[in-house]
Amino acid sequence: MLEHLFMGSAQALAFFFIWLYWKGQDWSRILVLLWSFVVAAKELSILIDRDGSLTSLMIQPIRFFQALLAVFLLYWLNIRPVRAWFKKMSATTADLIHQQLGGKLCTAVERDHSNSGDGWRFEFEHEAELVLNCPFRIVLDDNLAFASNPGAGVSIDEQVPQQLLQNLRVKAVRVTSRTSDLFITFEMGIEVQTWSGDSKLRQWKFSDPTLIVTADSMGLNSQAIAAPISTEDSAAND
Repeated sequence: MLEHLFMGSAQALAFFFIWLYWKGQDWSRILVLLWSFVVAAKELSILIDRDGSLTSLMIQPIRFFQALLAVFLLYWLNIRPVRAWFKKMSATTADLIHQQLGGKLCTAVERDHSNSGDGWRFEFEHEAELVLNCPFRIVLDDNLAFASNPGAGVSIDEQVPQQLLQNLRVKAVRVTSRTSDLFITFEMGIEVQTWSGDSKLRQWKFSDPTLIVTADSMGLNSQAIAAPISTEDSAAND
């Protein structure tokens, strides 16, 4: 009786765990990785004891395919798009941007002339990119070092953002919940601060090979992707 109760509870727990894995809980991915490591290590030790012969493993199809599955999961669950998909289920969009942008080196800052000509493009290593279509400023040790819109009739030196930010790494990223204002803290005590501009325009857009995040007057939209970025922003509201 107790044995049947134990087996039934174990099966119920297994199905519950599979359901959480299917829903994309990141901790379940970690548990699957641990299971895969244990299975792969066990089968590898058996092969070593038997001088690397696969015969003893292949004559038992269930064990053989279980070992293959474990090796595949160890690889597949660790590739970047899959990790990004699992993490998005348990993190806010702001957390995702911090995870993707934190620690990256700023490689270029320039005016973005693709749309209205008033935007700015920030490029980072590993194909990460941030396009700002809203006003922003650069603050150094609580002092204003640059403003993208200092006032009518006042010219700005477009080289200043590049001189201030190039070759600096991102330390932290913060996004305000209601206005979607973006705050990026770099090394050397430098921070880029945005604020809402024309509500009819997209405020900013962050993209890299696994994530697209856009901000407008309605809030944040994010899309975790497992393929090269499409030219269309088929984003799912956060």
